[in-house]
This record gives sequence, C-alpha cells and structure tokens, in this order.
Amino acid sequence: MALSKKRRVLYIFAGVCMSLVILELALRLLGSGYKLIYRLPQDKGADYRIFCVGEPSTMGVGAADPRKQSYPRQLESMLNSRFPGRKIQCFFDHTIGQNTSEILIKLPSYIQKYRPDLVILMTGVNNWWNMDKCNIFLFNKDKRVSDLALRTRVFMDQFRVWKLFKWLQLSLGFYKEKWNIGWPEALDNRRLVQDGMDKLEKKYGNGIWRICNRLAGYDISEMIRICQANHIRVMICSYPGGAKGRLAEVQGKMAEKYGVPFVDNESYFKSLSNAGAYFYSDGWHPNEKGYALVAGNIYDCIIDNKLIE
Repeated sequence: MALSKKRRVLYIFAGVCMSLVILELALRLLGSGYKLIYRLPQDKGADYRIFCVGEPSTMGVGAADPRKQSYPRQLESMLNSRFPGRKIQCFFDHTIGQNTSEILIKLPSYIQKYRPDLVILMTGVNNWWNMDKCNIFLFNKDKRVSDLALRTRVFMDQFRVWKLFKWLQLSLGFYKEKWNIGWPEALDNRRLVQDGMDKLEKKYGNGIWRICNRLAGYDISEMIRICQANHIRVMICSYPGGAKGRLAEVQGKMAEKYGVPFVDNESYFKSLSNAGAYFYSDGWHPNEKGYALVAGNIYDCIIDNKLIE
C-alpha cells in the first residue's frame, strides 16, 4: 500500500533528525578522541607555573609544529633559559573556539588543577562566533539586537553539528573573513578581501560588536577577580592578528582598571613592515615565527614587571 504524502514527509523528517543526532554524537566522540591524541601539558612539578588562557592562537594553530612552537612552549623555553635555577612550566587548555563565558566557567577548575602563579589572558575574539553558555544578555539592555535572535544563537551554538555547518560555510567560501591587521601582502589573501562578519551585522545589526566586546570586558573582569582572590598575578594580551570592534581597547582598559600588565600584540604586529611573514596563510593565526614574537613580548613584560624573582 502506497504511503500517503504526509507520512512520507514525516518519515523523511524523522530520518533527517535521526541523522543529525547520530552526527552530533559522532562529532562529540571525535572531540573526545582529539583530546586523547593532543593531551594537555603534563605537570612536571614546576616551582613557577603559568596558565595561558586562550583558544587556537594559544594552542599554536598556524605553526609548523603547534605542540612545540606555540607561544606558551616558546615562552617556557625562554624563561627557563633566563632563570636556570627555577623550574618554570606553561599550561594551557586545548579547547578550540570557546568564548569568554565558557572560559570563565572553567577558570576555577583550571586554578585548582594547575595552581598557577601567573595567568595570561588572551581571549575574547570568539564571542561573535560562539555564544554557547555566554552572558551576553547582560549587555543587550537597549535591545538593539533582538533577544530572540540572541537566544536562538546561544541555543544553536551548543550543538557540534551547527558549529560544523558554520565552519563549512567559511571553508567553502560562502562568506569570508577580514581582520584588522592590514599589511599590504595580505590583500592577496581571499579571506581578507571581503568581510564575512558583515553577514552577522546584517542579521543582528552593528550593535553586536559592542555587545560582544562588553561581554568580553565583563568576563575578563571576573577572571581577574577570581585570580586576585586566589593571590594569582594576571597579565592581559591583545591578539597579534587584531580583532573587530576594538577588542584590544577593552582588554587594555581592563588591564588599567585592575592594575595588571598589558601586552599589546595587535599594535606591535601592525607596526612591523613585513608583518605578513609572521602569519599563517589564513592571515590571522601566527606562524612559528609569529608565536616567537608573541612569546618574546610576554617574556619582556614578565621581566620588566619582575613577575618572576
């Protein structure tokens, strides 16, 4: 007996839903496998411990060998050479694409696990991309961006399938990104020619950047409070590749407000005449030479502020 049209549609819908559920579970399992392969730095019993808070640019994405050439690894080597009588180790998380609210939630457990003497904060750039678990509703008081639109984004961003769909949009060229770094050679990079984030502005309005960066300021402020309550020193860094919406200004203001050192990587890299030589082909993540410069900037800040005696 032939199936009715309504029943066929129902079966197709159920099949699509089941496929999405299976794909979601598979992606979560792959994520667990990734963490098993790329293990977190093992505690070596260091007497001075640094926890580097961030995302792929902290993990070393863009370097030829991220596990050895990320800025935390290179910073660790520099500091151990400078202080041969000390055993210094840098720790970091391997979570890709997390926003500041997710990091804030995890920070107490990081502190308990790694017992850092210094926490380095280079975070905030993913707040527009990933709104899972974020505190963004605290900063939409004037309703320039629809609460319903934001709630939909927050809900969708908890699913791996949705994040995969967004990455596919980016990688297949349906929209392209442009960042603030702006060296002449970067004009040849397709991803820097057209600003893909205009798509987000069209959907949510240009108030989205103000809200995302106010969120970053709030979350960074809370991270500093947690660290200081635990007698942990803090340093804030801007991104070498820059970030839209004047995120570096927000980071700098938080550093000034709480009296903590600020490393302005964004301004430093913009001042380089050959900045393109220090970035991966995506035009935003540093390569191994770029991470060496980031590590050097942080190293200088540690020495200048006598953070290690």
